[in-house]
Amino acid sequence: MDLVVLAIAFFMFFGMYKLLGKVAELDTVSSPVEPGNIEVELNIPEDSTLRRHFLSNLKSQVEAELFPRPTCSTLKRHYDSLVLAEVKKRSYQ
Repeated sequence: MDLVVLAIAFFMFFGMYKLLGKVAELDTVSSPVEPGNIEVELNIPEDSTLRRHFLSNLKSQVEAELFPRPTCSTLKRHYDSLVLAEVKKRSYQ
């Protein structure tokens, strides 16, 4: 029984050691992206009517890809914030 526990502990330690080694490799290879280094060009039209149509079209595209709008008031709020976040993300591409 003690041998089984020792073997399990060894494999857990070895797995964590390999995992930590891979995390250390990722830290040394990748460099963090600073917000000042990214240039974002907005694709939103400047005209108010065109902007409204653009955003409503984008919102309908996002809603078409998601699940149906919930009926529960709390879930509606979460759904609306999810849609708004996705619209913002797509409009800044």
